[in-house]
Amino acid sequence: MSLWLDVDDLIRYFSTSVRPTGIQRLSFELFRQLHQNADAPGGIIFCRRLVSPPYFQRVTFAALETELLALSQAPAPLALPLVRQRPTGWLADRARRLPHRIRRNLQTIIYALRDIRWALRDLIRVFRGRAGDSHMRLLSLGQFDDPHPAVGFAPGDWLVNLGSSWNAPYQPAALDSLHRLGGRFAILVHDLIPQLFPEWSTQATLQEYRLWLHDTLPCADLLLANSRNTAADIQICLSRAHGVLPPIAILPMGGLPQSGGVLQPVQPFVLLVSTLEVRKNHALMFKVWQRLLAHSPEFHVPDLVFAGKRGWLIDDFLSQLDNAGWLDGKIRFIESPSDAELATLYRQCLFTVYPSFYEGWGLPVTESLNFGKTVAASNRASIPEAGGDFCVYFDPENIAEATSVIAGLIMQPERVAALEAHIEAHFQPPTWAQSAATLVDLLTDSAKAAALAPQPAIRYAA
Repeated sequence: MSLWLDVDDLIRYFSTSVRPTGIQRLSFELFRQLHQNADAPGGIIFCRRLVSPPYFQRVTFAALETELLALSQAPAPLALPLVRQRPTGWLADRARRLPHRIRRNLQTIIYALRDIRWALRDLIRVFRGRAGDSHMRLLSLGQFDDPHPAVGFAPGDWLVNLGSSWNAPYQPAALDSLHRLGGRFAILVHDLIPQLFPEWSTQATLQEYRLWLHDTLPCADLLLANSRNTAADIQICLSRAHGVLPPIAILPMGGLPQSGGVLQPVQPFVLLVSTLEVRKNHALMFKVWQRLLAHSPEFHVPDLVFAGKRGWLIDDFLSQLDNAGWLDGKIRFIESPSDAELATLYRQCLFTVYPSFYEGWGLPVTESLNFGKTVAASNRASIPEAGGDFCVYFDPENIAEATSVIAGLIMQPERVAALEAHIEAHFQPPTWAQSAATLVDLLTDSAKAAALAPQPAIRYAA
C-alpha cells in the first residue's frame, strides 16, 4: 500500500501568494512529517495533477519543500514594519490637538498612501512574475517532477488530498481511473462554510464548492475531518444530498513550531491571528475596543493587533476602520507576517482573541495555546473543541458579553497568569509527527476494514 499525497494545492496557492493560510500550513507540515518518516508499508509518493491521462505526475518533495520554505519566510514585498508603534513625541501630541476636520484630512491622505502601497506591492508581484520569480516557477509543470519513470496506482494504494481541494475539483475521469486501477481516495474536509453560510463566500467560491461537495466527496473512500464538529456537519450535508456517505475519520491537528524572530519591546497588545474576512468577526473586536476606550483611560487599554492576510468581503469594514482612524492607532494591522514573526507576536502578546462565527477547527486557538497564551474565544462550532478549558468563551454576536470577558482578562492579570499556568501544566496537543502517524494508521485500518464492507461511521482517533 503506497500513499500518493496530492500537493497540487500548495503549488497553486504559492504561485500567487507569499504567506500560507492555516490550510496550507497544516498540509505542508503533514507532508514534511510524512516525507521524513515514510511509515506507510509501500512508501510515500508525492504527486500533482495533470489535465489528461495519466492525470497524476510524481513530484520530488524535497525540491518543493526547499522552494516553499524560502518563499514563505521571505519578507513580503513592501510589507509594513512588524509592529508599528503609535506616534509619540512632540509632533504626535501637536497632531492630536489639531481640529477634527484637519486630522480627518490628514488621515485620508495617510490611508490613500497606504492603498497606493498595496497597489504597488501587487504590481511588483506581477512584474516579478513576468520576470520569472519563484511564484511563477511554481507554475512550471516540470519544476518538481520526479526524474524517475512515472508509476501508476497499484491496487490498494491511497490518493490523499489534505489541502483546499474545492478550489480545483478533481476531474471525474481522474478518480474513475484511480478506482479502476484498484486505488482508493481519501480527502480532508476542513469545513463546510460555503454550504452552511453562503453569505460569507464569493460567488466563484460557492460554485466551486458546490461542485466539489456533490461530485468529489461522494467519490471518496474515506473522508477525513479536522474536528468532531466538522464530521457532524459532513454527515448532515452529505446525507441530505446523497443519503449514503463514505466513512468519516477524525484526524487530530498539530500546531505551529515554536520558533520566532526577535522584536523590540512594544506597547502591550492583544493579538488576533486570522485572515481578515467577514466570517472571522474582526468587526466585533473593533466594537469591543471602542467600548473599552469609552469606559477606561486610554493607557489602561492595550492595543489590538490584527495579524494575517487580507481576505474577501472586507471593504466596508476597512472603510469603518479608516473613518475611525483605527481608533487613533489602538488597532493595528500586521499584514502577512512570516511564521517566525508570527511566533514572536504570540510570545509578546498579553493574550489572544478569536471571535470567529464558525471554524472547521480553529488553528490559531491551538497555536496560541502552544505558545502558552490563553484565548478569549467564540463559543461556536469547533472552537471550544480546540480550546478546551484553557480558554474563556463568549457569544460572538453579543458585544456586551465579549467586552466583559476581554475586559476581565485585561483588568485581572492574575487570572491570565492562572490560565497560563494551567496551559503549561496540562495542555498536551498532538505534534505534527503524531498527526501524520495517525493519518497513516487511519488509512491502513480503513484498507483492512474495506473487505468487511463497513457501515459509514465516524472514527475518533485516540
